[in-house]
Amino acid sequence: MAPLLALIVCFKYNDMRRIFTTMLLCCLMVTFLDAQSTVITFTGRDSINHHIPLSRVVVSNLTKGWQETLLWPDTVLLMSATGIEDYMQQDEFVLSQNNPNPFDGTTFVNLQMSEPGDVTIEITDITGRIVGAKNFSPLQPGIHEIRISLAAAGIYFLTARKNGRSASVKMVNRGNGGGNVVSISDIVGTNNFLSLPQPPKAHRGIIDNLFDLGDQMEFVGYAVINGEELESRHVMQALYVSQTIIFSFTYAKPCPNIPTVTDKDGNVYNTVQIGDQCWMRENLRTTKYADGASIPAGSTWSNTDPYYYDYSNSNIPLEERGYLYNWPAAMHQSTGIYYPGSQGICPTGWHIPSGVEWAQLTDYLSSQEEYICGNDSNQIAKAMVSTSWWDYFGFEWECAPGNQSVYANNASGFGAVPAGYWCNGFYHTNKHAYFWTSRVNYNNYVYGCYLQWNTLTVKTDYDATKFYGYSVRCLHD
Repeated sequence: MAPLLALIVCFKYNDMRRIFTTMLLCCLMVTFLDAQSTVITFTGRDSINHHIPLSRVVVSNLTKGWQETLLWPDTVLLMSATGIEDYMQQDEFVLSQNNPNPFDGTTFVNLQMSEPGDVTIEITDITGRIVGAKNFSPLQPGIHEIRISLAAAGIYFLTARKNGRSASVKMVNRGNGGGNVVSISDIVGTNNFLSLPQPPKAHRGIIDNLFDLGDQMEFVGYAVINGEELESRHVMQALYVSQTIIFSFTYAKPCPNIPTVTDKDGNVYNTVQIGDQCWMRENLRTTKYADGASIPAGSTWSNTDPYYYDYSNSNIPLEERGYLYNWPAAMHQSTGIYYPGSQGICPTGWHIPSGVEWAQLTDYLSSQEEYICGNDSNQIAKAMVSTSWWDYFGFEWECAPGNQSVYANNASGFGAVPAGYWCNGFYHTNKHAYFWTSRVNYNNYVYGCYLQWNTLTVKTDYDATKFYGYSVRCLHD
């Protein structure tokens, strides 16, 4: 019998208390009848591990060239070499991998069950010694969130038992959670594929699609937040075995009383409040200064004449990548005024940030635990970069912008995209993001700010030649 792919989307409703959200994609390998099958459970989570609802999930098989959209409440598909069948397993009992993992004292696990019953949760260390246990009698059908706190670092196993069945996950703790405590919430979601009325097959997106282990897949999640449907980053991978992938949704906090700003071309930009600073949330893409003067489109380099450069062949949309500008264009060469806080190319009321102001941004992010990746406060690159467009970088660098396997990108909402730079051609697109500062270094050199796909920190005092083409982010006065 051919491999089967069962897709289960768990929609979970809780108060979203944070504006930066992540969606956890848990892939659990199971056995069904005589075939090998893969169950994929999609759950929404915010940055403090509370669930959020998903409106839809788009699944594409890039190897075989098909796409399937799962709409609420259509939550289950079963794909085989001979077609698609309905999937329903009696007394479904599934334990997700804990998240985060590794964790610093506290972590969370989802327990999904379709029948009521007594459940025992037991935690053992690597020697088999029980360090925590609790009985819950009875638990109702649905999805329950288990909160685990552990006092000592080490490797542990969490096992859930019910009616003679058991499920276990391996956990790695790196910190002190204040004690060994197991608690479980009330139902945080429903087993939609079991408890909700099932729509007719014609309305469940059932099509004759084929799947084989190793097919290259693409997953995209959507969530409606404050009336706006947000799209997660696109995750592409060959699907073989169980794994955990974190998607992130960004819903940045707009600046108070300044949700948007408009340039002289009429382009509208969103804003984001980060600490005490109000930034544009997208790269500048204007062809005019605030005084109406036009900026020439560039095809050559100059240390004195202003130019903008449009990489129209980029895979990043113009609305996200913006134009690249040489420093004379960024600073409005015609004024001949270069000093920190200069308006330059920015709309009225905004300015090119100085080196000090860039450092203020990075210092603030480094001071807030939610923006730090790992245990080094300098590792904030992931918090500043967009959830899309960065080339993949290996799993050995979890805190690099190009690796989104453990820590989600763009926690700050700044959303830096890898637009690269111009120097008689376009370079490092999808790998680097470069921004101008208003800080002069010496002669024809000034300071730039950059992030890279494979580095963990942000460089705010990079020596740059004025004829380079960089992105521009404006800061409110």
